[in-house]
Amino acid sequence: MKNENKEDLRIQRTRNAISKTFAEMLQNMNYEKITIKQLAELANINRKTFYLHYNSLDDVLEELLQERIDEYARNFPSSAEQNLPRLIKDFFLYCGEENVFLQHIICDKSCSLIHAKILRKFRNLESKKNENREFKYRQNIIDAFLETALLGIFRQWVADEKRIPLDDIIVLATQLVCNGMHGVKT
Repeated sequence: MKNENKEDLRIQRTRNAISKTFAEMLQNMNYEKITIKQLAELANINRKTFYLHYNSLDDVLEELLQERIDEYARNFPSSAEQNLPRLIKDFFLYCGEENVFLQHIICDKSCSLIHAKILRKFRNLESKKNENREFKYRQNIIDAFLETALLGIFRQWVADEKRIPLDDIIVLATQLVCNGMHGVKT
């Protein structure tokens, strides 16, 4: 039994080192430029050790994102109710404060393939199973709009160095997403 615990601790330490190093690299580099060789060197592990734990960098990224999504769900359980204004507020509160990792992922153009996945996970859409094709295609359009609008607003806010206070950007984003340009007083 003691050997199993030691092994589990070693596995956990190695996975933590990989995760932590990868998250740090993502904050300083484009995702597409990160290599397993660089990651292994910085995490102070062998490349073979990396492959004992993960098949690819995508797997590490998926695990990191899932951890953030789980943390989000613990902190903002009301978002699961699909209340769009609440989702927007919680999204900005969680990603906009000091969550540098998610901010970088959302703003990094090389991570564009995972942006929709992030938002779907935030909205908990993957648990919604509906066989109605018309509903599915309609929902796809709604999701595309929400992804483009909400993530676009977030990216621009970060690019502008968050010069609009958090509470104000939440109100503006909610007005724009929920009511379009007609909902904004200029």
